[in-house]
Amino acid sequence: MIGSKFIGNCWICLAVALLRCPAASAEDAARPSEQTAAEHGVFVDAHVHFFDRQKGDLAKVDAWMKQNDVQRVINHPLAQSRPRNDDERKQMLENYAQYRGRIERFCIVFPDEVSSLEEAVAALTKEKDSGAIGFGEHYGVGMYIDDPKNMRLYEACSKVGLPVMFHMDKNKNMDEKGLPHLEIVLKKYPGCTFIAHSDWWKNLEDGTCDRLLQTYPNLYADISCTAKRSRFGRDNKFAREFIIRNADKLLFGSDSGWWSFGKEQAPEFSLVKQLDLPAETKAKLLVENASKLFPIRRENPRK
Repeated sequence: MIGSKFIGNCWICLAVALLRCPAASAEDAARPSEQTAAEHGVFVDAHVHFFDRQKGDLAKVDAWMKQNDVQRVINHPLAQSRPRNDDERKQMLENYAQYRGRIERFCIVFPDEVSSLEEAVAALTKEKDSGAIGFGEHYGVGMYIDDPKNMRLYEACSKVGLPVMFHMDKNKNMDEKGLPHLEIVLKKYPGCTFIAHSDWWKNLEDGTCDRLLQTYPNLYADISCTAKRSRFGRDNKFAREFIIRNADKLLFGSDSGWWSFGKEQAPEFSLVKQLDLPAETKAKLLVENASKLFPIRRENPRK
């Protein structure tokens, strides 16, 4: 009798629990869960460039991710890949809604597209409200990184709450030895997160990268463009020690794009495997730092 009564009570408890549990919405059922996304791979790739404005574009990205052991990507629009009209923007937003927490996007506004801080804030607010989680990849063509037109965009990003991924080379977001112009930016906007990329890495050997990462809490860097364009690709010991030393400030990035479909992996994937990093350092580089800077959005973006 006691056993039968106990079993009966268990069935009652289970029924009550099921009644209290809300049914999953059609949207939730169609959208990959965060747990499912995490099971797709070990890398969070914080720097890719894929088309996203046509129906089916992100299905190609999803297939690329599975082939490359990537659980989450952050897509950075380029001039040739961003939406060209309202219909393409609407399709873009519908595409990302299907892959929330797995494929996400930054936004871009070019310096000459806005003429005031207020205009920049309005444009970036619209982008953030509709799902953008950062600003970039930022190209300041023909400008120093602290050019007034660039500074206006950084101030807008600071006000809106968007981190900035910037490209740096001899003709874009230019600087001088020791990167004094970048330091002006970092000091001016301490509440805005900046993520360094490209020829930033040419400042490795003189200690500038180390110094800036360790001096400015608002500066991070992604490791794309390191394997073939810096000492990282030539000296595994140097690369391993640098990553361990700056483990809290680095993001994995491959700079892959639509040109990568069906091609060999970007060299940063194999570089990480070659370095035999400590487990804690590897976890920070591949997943945790990006998850801290770009937490998965819980609420539905506005159109």
